[in-house]
Amino acid sequence: MKSTLLRRRSGFPIVALVVACINGAAGGTLETIPAKLVVLTFDDSVASHYSVVRPLLKKHGFGATFFITEGFSFRTNKQDYMTWEQIAELHRDGFEIGNHTRDHMGVNAGSLDRLTDQVEAINARCAEHGIPRPVSFGYPGNAIHRDALPILKRLGFRFARRGGAPEFPYDAGRGTAFEPGVDHPLLIPSAGDARPNWTLDDFKRAIRQAQAGRIAVLQFHGVPDREHPWVHTPPELFAQYLDEMHRNGYRGIALRDLARFVDSSVEPADPLAVVERRKANPPAPTLVRGEVLDTQTKQPLACRLYIQDERGGWYFPDSAAANGSALPYQKRNWANTNAVEMHTTLSAHPFELTLPPGRYTFTVERGKEYFADTREIVVGDEPLRLEFHLRRWLDLAKLGWYSGDTHVHRSLDELPNLLLAEDLNVAFPLSYWVTKGFTPPSSGDKNLGGTIEAGPVRVDATHVFYPRNTEYEIFTLDGQRHTLGAVFVLNHKTPLELGAPPVGPIAARAHAEGALLDLDKHDWPWAMMLVPVMGVDLFELANNHIWRTEFGLTNWSTPAAAFMGLPHEGRSGSECDWLDYTLQNYYTLLNCGFRLRPTAGTANGVHPVPLGFGRVYVRLGKRFSYEDWFAGLNAGRSFVTTGPMLFAQVNGRDPGHKFKQAAKTRSYRVTGQVLSEQPLRTIEILVNGAVARALPPQNRATPAGACESEFHTSLDIAESSWVAVRCFEERPGGRVRFAHTGPSSIEVAGRPLRPRREEVEFLVRRVKEQIARSEPLLPPAALDEYRQALAIYERLAREAR
Repeated sequence: MKSTLLRRRSGFPIVALVVACINGAAGGTLETIPAKLVVLTFDDSVASHYSVVRPLLKKHGFGATFFITEGFSFRTNKQDYMTWEQIAELHRDGFEIGNHTRDHMGVNAGSLDRLTDQVEAINARCAEHGIPRPVSFGYPGNAIHRDALPILKRLGFRFARRGGAPEFPYDAGRGTAFEPGVDHPLLIPSAGDARPNWTLDDFKRAIRQAQAGRIAVLQFHGVPDREHPWVHTPPELFAQYLDEMHRNGYRGIALRDLARFVDSSVEPADPLAVVERRKANPPAPTLVRGEVLDTQTKQPLACRLYIQDERGGWYFPDSAAANGSALPYQKRNWANTNAVEMHTTLSAHPFELTLPPGRYTFTVERGKEYFADTREIVVGDEPLRLEFHLRRWLDLAKLGWYSGDTHVHRSLDELPNLLLAEDLNVAFPLSYWVTKGFTPPSSGDKNLGGTIEAGPVRVDATHVFYPRNTEYEIFTLDGQRHTLGAVFVLNHKTPLELGAPPVGPIAARAHAEGALLDLDKHDWPWAMMLVPVMGVDLFELANNHIWRTEFGLTNWSTPAAAFMGLPHEGRSGSECDWLDYTLQNYYTLLNCGFRLRPTAGTANGVHPVPLGFGRVYVRLGKRFSYEDWFAGLNAGRSFVTTGPMLFAQVNGRDPGHKFKQAAKTRSYRVTGQVLSEQPLRTIEILVNGAVARALPPQNRATPAGACESEFHTSLDIAESSWVAVRCFEERPGGRVRFAHTGPSSIEVAGRPLRPRREEVEFLVRRVKEQIARSEPLLPPAALDEYRQALAIYERLAREAR
């Protein structure tokens, strides 16, 4: 992969955090503390902070706090110490400037009366150079005193970092993670205080404490540090440290950024009680090392791993290999907080983590074609080695089918890990993402940033992603909240300079560049205008509300039609109701003559769902190429699935085929096979959205341990129609997984496809409602597009059956 790809995944956007942390916890609800959250701090104003540390932090997108003092030889030795202009430049870069006292004065009983003057001297120097008054304090020499806490609080500090002592001896540089609610926010311990004799294992020991609501706060001095060699860190080793964090999905933040996660007003009654407790009972986590192998080949596999303790806490391992990666994914739905996705995607290398003794559940999965391996593991006091085996129940690539996800919100440098862990062949990251009306995506408010290349990025021979894709997801018009919805432009060649609405010029530009337009959800307010006006190409049958975890989004933006027979007047429902609504809306559009090809998108990166949980498989044949796959997707030579594998043909032709028929009845053979991990409930043959045949599955056991069902039936077709096949697989807890082929179309001379009147009236009503809703806000060109869509639907209504 080229080095120009963005590397900002591991940290939070620095400028956004500055604003959030100035406002602090009082301004809103605290965020849940994620695993692998690391605070990076640098003491003593050392020159290498600017020359060495700064560019490495920026490379990885990490935040940090620089604790500034004018002690030692700061005033005269500018070879070893920063200038104030360099310190100000760190601030302008978005890093935090913290206070370390003017003279690096140790905090003790004899110096408390001078602490205020020492702090205010640095505050004044910050003000002189346009740096905000510091809200974070670093104890010089890590000396602490309980009577300093009210002084620091009065001076406006929210967080203060100490060393790893007294729990651990100073010289070793060891420490413990910060436990919010247990540790005083003005006595935050260092999980590690880097030393020149540290190895990468020492660094790992420090950062791996960042699990289960604990935060690893790291302390560095110079990188290098010539004047204080006992706390020196070699630059080459520091680069390895940051790379270790980046490859394993750690987030590097500044101390002030804790305000997003920690209420600094919560203070323990005795600020030093936890110190004595830790000294009496030092934490002793156990090293667990594991490996995931293919049962048949015995080769290591990339995979997705879940680790949960008996209390419901989640843990996230690191890769044990220097060239491996382990990316944590931690998402909880805002509407249903029980809908969570907490996993790590691992490269094909061993993994490691430290766990407190106890009982854990490990679950290993890989994409759609392997059985999961779930085990109860008891962790004791001794190091533990584990080996998991994943068994294939199907190899679709050998059959010429390759999978894709057309709705991805992950950074480009994460995708090599993700595609291999999920065995997903093609991904479309939405690198340009705009939520403001009339704003061009080239200036989108949610863009990835960096260099976005036009052309596929190959991970290996059969795994690829195309970076240049755009999501228009319009929530505001001229600053006023007014949701229109989303549409994606996939595979475009140049950055799009057109804002929306209107959308017609965007569609013309996209199609001229060979792009496809993808409608992710049918219930967006503007969705039924987009289809005829833009010439939308793709419809997500498995969309971003269908998850591995429990269903979360039960209320819908636009009510379903009465004829669809959904509960609660079509305004809300279960996962099955949402799927039913999605499919019936798709069938309505197909019946109106819009040749929408099916696709699948998860919005992994936003929602609690693995990448490719819902995916589209495209048939290619023996050789994989991105170009052929994209052409096959456009042709509809595909099926969408969240579980079963559905292979269907009409008269021996794959889905997407267009049949021509003379004006007389003709019989068509529908044949195929379904392979599924669990038994199927039903196989259904559809003609124009109606179930023409409901076939009982055989669910025969295959040699690989899956279920197999074959089907064959005949259909007599007398007028233009479309034919598709779908199937449903039962899952525990009343859940369901499904598969759905692309439609095959049959054009009968003189007998055109006609929608049912209730279908087209539903579309007419939706567009009329949106005209009334948006007329006060939309410019004439955008309103004309709604009227254009309305005219098309009204013409179809006159021809409806």
